[in-house]
Amino acid sequence: MKGQQTRGSRTRVPVSFPVRGQQADFTKVGGKACSLGAEGIAIKTNCPIRIGDQLAVEFFMPNTLNPVRVEGEVAWREFHGDTSGQEETLFTAGIKFLNLENSLRIALLEYVQGQMVGSHELETSP
Repeated sequence: MKGQQTRGSRTRVPVSFPVRGQQADFTKVGGKACSLGAEGIAIKTNCPIRIGDQLAVEFFMPNTLNPVRVEGEVAWREFHGDTSGQEETLFTAGIKFLNLENSLRIALLEYVQGQMVGSHELETSP
């Protein structure tokens, strides 16, 4: 499906909204979400984060009023600083959610599935 991404066996959908975070040493991490799934979020950031770093993440899912606050761990990271295309961010990183409450997992899954259905309907429209 167009607009759907997978990394491993996890389904994610493209998004674009601000994300705030704080590492265990209280270092602030700011960035922009680029994909979201029920198990994690991918962000673009200029903050130096490493695989294995744990952080508290906060963001607003689209069309919601209450922030999502969750603990996460950096599962993968790509460095863009050496690319000739002058990326607007230095890193893209995947953050796996840890100890996610079931109600939040369900809300995330419903959002992702809704986005997938919506994009599929757009693709099949005449």
